[in-house]
Amino acid sequence: MATIKDIARKAGVSPSVVSRALNNKYGVNDETKAKILKIAREMKYYPNALARSLVTRKTETIGAVMADISEPYYSQIIKGMYTVADKSGYTLLFSNSYENLEETNILQTLVDSERVDGLVIVGSSTREKNFALNLLERKVPFVLVERKFFDPRVNCLWVDNIQGAYEATNYLIKQGHQRIAHITGTLDFQVALDRLEGYKRALADAGIPFAKELVNTGNFIWQDGYKATKELLHSQTRCTAIFASNDTMAYGTLQALSEAGIAVPEDIAVIGFDDLEFSLLTNPPLTTVKQPRFELGKKALSVLIALLNGEQKEEGVNISFPTELIIRRSA
Repeated sequence: MATIKDIARKAGVSPSVVSRALNNKYGVNDETKAKILKIAREMKYYPNALARSLVTRKTETIGAVMADISEPYYSQIIKGMYTVADKSGYTLLFSNSYENLEETNILQTLVDSERVDGLVIVGSSTREKNFALNLLERKVPFVLVERKFFDPRVNCLWVDNIQGAYEATNYLIKQGHQRIAHITGTLDFQVALDRLEGYKRALADAGIPFAKELVNTGNFIWQDGYKATKELLHSQTRCTAIFASNDTMAYGTLQALSEAGIAVPEDIAVIGFDDLEFSLLTNPPLTTVKQPRFELGKKALSVLIALLNGEQKEEGVNISFPTELIIRRSA
C-alpha cells in the first residue's frame, strides 16, 4: 500500500508538501498540487482518516444540526455549506434536532464521541438556551443560525425577519388592503415572533388597528396554512389579504382558497416568506420574502472554519442578513 513518503519520493517533494496538497491546505502551488494528486491516483493512495485524526486530534468533520433536513427550506443552506466544505477539505455530518436539542442530547452525543471538530446549529427555538452555555464551557467551536444569542462569545447569523415581514405587510397595504390576516409560525420560535412583530409594525405605521381575530397560529407546515385559512373563511372574518409566515403554509392557503372558489389575488391576495424553489410553480406564482439561505450556509461554515483554524478572535460574530420582497402574481 502506497504511503505519503512514496508519493513524495516520486513527486520530488517533501512529505509535508504532499500532506498539504492531499488535504487541500495552503502553501502548494496549483501545478505541484495537480502533479501530487495525479501520482496519488496512479499509486491508488487512499488517506487513512482514522489514523490522521489520532495524530492531529481532528476529524476534519463538521456537524450540521438542523430541525429536519427533509424540509425544502434547508436545501439552499446545505448547498451553501457544501460549497465551503468542498473547498476546505471538511466533511459534513448531518443530524436532525426537531427543535429539541436539550432533550434529545444530540449535541452531547456528537461532542462526546469526538466525531466532529465543530458544529453549525440551525434553529430558532426560544425554549432552549442551556445548550449554548454548555458548549461554551466545554470549549466546543460552534455557530448558530437563526438565533440571536446575546452573549458576546457566541457566533450568531440570522435573517432580518422583522424587516422582511414589515415589507411584505407594507406592500399589501400599498396595494389598498386594510384587512390583512397573518398565519404565524410556532410562537416558540424566534423567526415566527419576529415576523409577527414586523406585521404589527407595518400596520401601526399605516394607522391600521391590530385585529387579533385576523391572526392564526400554525407550525410552518402546509396543513396548518390550509387549516388556518379554512377557519378564517368559516368564521366569516373579513380579509382581503393573507400573509403566511412561510411559503409552505402559503401553499396550504392557496389550496384552501382554490377549493373555496376564491380567486387569488383578485379576491384575496397571498404572500409567503422564504422563496422556496416550488414558489415559482404555484398557481398563481407566489409573492414572497426571499431569505438568502445559500449565503447563510456559506457564511456559517466559513465562520466556523475560521474559528477552527484560529483565525477568529475570541469574541463571537453577530451578522444579520437582509431579505428581499419577490413580487409575483399572488399579491
